[in-house]
Amino acid sequence: MNTKTTTSRNGILALNILFAGILAAVCFAPSSDATTLNQQRFQALPGALNGLPSGVVYVMDTTAQELIAIAYDPNQKKLKTLGYRSVSSDAKTVSTN
Repeated sequence: MNTKTTTSRNGILALNILFAGILAAVCFAPSSDATTLNQQRFQALPGALNGLPSGVVYVMDTTAQELIAIAYDPNQKKLKTLGYRSVSSDAKTVSTN
């Protein structure tokens, strides 16, 4: 057998063993519950306000039940927060008959 072929085969074999070890370490490593994140869902709706030429975007976080209104200020070239509401606390104040 040629020494070049043997060296190449040994190198590929060693690399495959290394990759198998890395794969096993990743697959069998313990996971922590602290790293899991809650999935948040957002909905956005465009709107208009009197005296505001750029318009408004209402963004609703359906997981946390929060609503925020934002608008773009072309003079400062920034997004500005116009208002915030906690929809869940608003819903608690509504009486059902």
